[in-house]
Amino acid sequence: MEANQNNLKNIIEVFQETDIEMVNKYLNLGWTLLSLHTTDYGHPVERHQNTVFTLGWNKINGDSQKPKGKYDYDDIANKFL
Repeated sequence: MEANQNNLKNIIEVFQETDIEMVNKYLNLGWTLLSLHTTDYGHPVERHQNTVFTLGWNKINGDSQKPKGKYDYDDIANKFL
């Protein structure tokens, strides 16, 4: 699934998430699903997959909003600054 290039001109922030519960929280706040893909990892015989959702914030919605949830990504990022 890929977003139309014309729709991307107003996207001002992009975020990737693998937890479907968090993805739904982002979508409920007004984020747009831009794409999804799967990643493989693990032993070659017993592979594991994650679905990665790419979400975008449209500037017409104002300042981006992030849901409260399992992780507060801004707090985590600030620990490394």
